[in-house]
Amino acid sequence: MNKNSSIITNSYGNSKIIGIFFILAVVSAIYLSYTLLPHYLNYLSFKDLAGAKISAAQIMKDENILNDLYNKAKELNLPLEKEDIIVKREDGRLHITAEWEVEVEFIGGYKKTLKFSIDAGG
Repeated sequence: MNKNSSIITNSYGNSKIIGIFFILAVVSAIYLSYTLLPHYLNYLSFKDLAGAKISAAQIMKDENILNDLYNKAKELNLPLEKEDIIVKREDGRLHITAEWEVEVEFIGGYKKTLKFSIDAGG
């Protein structure tokens, strides 16, 4: 048997390279999840709160809604100021909008800007 072929296959004929690629794919998926998932979970949490505030719009003042949203943004470490969260009523309906960007740095110095936008109510 050729010595070089033992690098690619084991004694059962299975490919070792497939196993290595599988491990690399799993490690890559874990790394990307660790890097990106927290930002998307924060977005969903903030969006859920905005939706809940829309449901409670009849009993809450706009200023209280804005304060609750701003406090949640700070709790989630979102790069939002009060001025970035727009709470307004039109024709008796509450409308909440907010936009922000988060820059994520990957291994090797590659940077990606994630853009998030909430447009609830209306």
